[in-house]
Amino acid sequence: MMIRHMIALALAPLMALAQSVEITSDRASAVYACGEPATFSISVLGADKQPVKSGRVSVTISNFGTHVITNATFDLALENPVKIAGALREPGFLKCVANAKLDKDCKGIFGVAYEPEKIVAGSERPADFDAFWNAAVRKLYAEVPPDVRVERVAKWCNDKHECFKVSFATFDRVRVYGFLSVPVGKGPFPVEVNVPGAGPGVVGPNSGMADRGFIHLVMNVHPFEPAADAEAQKKLYEDQDKRLNAQYGTPRYCQSGAAKRETYFYYRIILGINRAVNWLAARPDVDKTRFCYGGTSQGGGFGFILCGLNKNFTKGTIHVPAMTDLLGFQKGRDSGWPKLIENMRAEDKESALKVAPYFDGAHFAARITCPVRVSVGFIDETCPPAAVYSGYNAVRVKDKDIVHGIGMTHRVFPKIYEQLDQQWLRVK
Repeated sequence: MMIRHMIALALAPLMALAQSVEITSDRASAVYACGEPATFSISVLGADKQPVKSGRVSVTISNFGTHVITNATFDLALENPVKIAGALREPGFLKCVANAKLDKDCKGIFGVAYEPEKIVAGSERPADFDAFWNAAVRKLYAEVPPDVRVERVAKWCNDKHECFKVSFATFDRVRVYGFLSVPVGKGPFPVEVNVPGAGPGVVGPNSGMADRGFIHLVMNVHPFEPAADAEAQKKLYEDQDKRLNAQYGTPRYCQSGAAKRETYFYYRIILGINRAVNWLAARPDVDKTRFCYGGTSQGGGFGFILCGLNKNFTKGTIHVPAMTDLLGFQKGRDSGWPKLIENMRAEDKESALKVAPYFDGAHFAARITCPVRVSVGFIDETCPPAAVYSGYNAVRVKDKDIVHGIGMTHRVFPKIYEQLDQQWLRVK
């Protein structure tokens, strides 16, 4: 196992305001042994980027969850920067949040890790996890014809690439939809598969990848045909959430139907996209030795899922993955997106507690057999760092690595994309 913890940024990002709060820790790596104190230095800066001489800053140190380690308020007239220490006695992440009352309220956040390689998911992996998903894949192929539909779209094609709308049948007369880009010329070509981050999804192909010599397949998670433009797609997406809210009482699509495994939103989608990947891998113009996955957030969660479920993949990059550590709250820390149980209506929570582990990226991760690279944001409050690590630690292959985005929120620093996607995923 590779344990090359890399540093992306030494400071928490500045606020977009003239005034700001900056936080650092006393260790450049931001990684500590359990029980070892981490000391945070907090600077409250004015518009001139100099320490302010008045006002107050309130600081909370927590475990990225419900356990508050320290609360304190400091008078900036007496000290600025201020220092405060905290520690965790178990593997996890420590979060320092500072709020300053100036002309405008300013907030800073910083996170450090405690023996993160020992973090495990908040739920046990179900004993029948593999049997359940293997049977679901077989059942789909036995009962539902693929009904593959491929439509060439002339406006997206040129002398360098051909582009297509594609769709595939899954259970309950549902279809999954996506876009395929293929280089013009003689293959076989390397492949990259992608699922977008949470939101409306994409409305067209990534033809730029085809121009670089890759076959590219991007698959939306939404079971409706993509609209002609982003605005119309957003309307379809919002209408879907309204329908699902009325049916299941959940705020968003990603939380709907989780009282049963077969009705949870992602069940049919995962199986449909897995079918799409198998169809792509069977094409004669595909280089099966360079069949890769790359994704961020929701797409990162699908990286754990698809690389675990589908053995065609030869490499995968998994950035700030969602859909992982869905029951993290059972260990007193924040659960991974979409905080499934926390958003269920009361009468469905007990059932959803049993369903969620079957959709947890950490439990799919244990099935992965190809090399993977993962990125984690140390101040990511959407896909908390402990949730990401629970998935990474579950990967059993030796050829794996994780890059630490110190000071990284729920985004990915460009140099991490460069390192993991350009310099690793897309090279032989």
